[in-house]
Amino acid sequence: MRPPTLCSGWCLPLLSGRDRSGGAALQEPGGSDQAMSTRHGDPAMAQRIPRRLRVARLIGELLSPPPILVMLALIVAWDSSPTPAMAILWGGIAALFASVLPYALILRGVRQGRLSDKNISVREQRIRFGVVAITSILIGLVLLAAFDAPAEMVALVASVAVGVACGWVITLWWKISVHAAIAAGAATVLLLIFGPALLAVWPLVAVIAWSRVQVGDHTTAQVLAGVALGVVVNATVFTLLR
Repeated sequence: MRPPTLCSGWCLPLLSGRDRSGGAALQEPGGSDQAMSTRHGDPAMAQRIPRRLRVARLIGELLSPPPILVMLALIVAWDSSPTPAMAILWGGIAALFASVLPYALILRGVRQGRLSDKNISVREQRIRFGVVAITSILIGLVLLAAFDAPAEMVALVASVAVGVACGWVITLWWKISVHAAIAAGAATVLLLIFGPALLAVWPLVAVIAWSRVQVGDHTTAQVLAGVALGVVVNATVFTLLR
């Protein structure tokens, strides 16, 4: 749902050994040029990189913050709403403002050349976009609260807002993983609602964290910090407000 990279996820290109913010670039075994060429769809380069990198990239696309947040909103709405129609309404509002709208703005920014890519790999761009994402999430939160949505829906969107805000503050200095934070936060919420059976989703969190390191977008420390952020924020805020 830091600014979820809201997102999605609701996340430093690799340029000649240095990133655009002046820090050391994250190097992949196949080289940074390979990682970037693959990310932007170079077919020849894609054939030369290891299969694990292609798998990692696919995981990052399929299990990115936007779809995770949409599914989470609908699941929580279904569990907490009295009728299917109300579940669609509350889940739709939460999904729209916490995921769909921010992601649409990201895609627009990529098309216009204002953002590097769908994951907003450049940290400085994340800082600027984070304000937009937080604003969108807060609008959704106000609407849910104003129209007396179920407490669990308000708690969920509040958790996403706090998580994205905390991630935005961290991003001022360091590129924490939004993918890992959103995945871990979603797994935490599901565990709190449905109990120990939902521990089964945690291997997916590990796979997502692995994929972010493999494609060269984050270090191990950055994905672990993202997981910790998602767990702590959601376990605290969601539990207090539900």
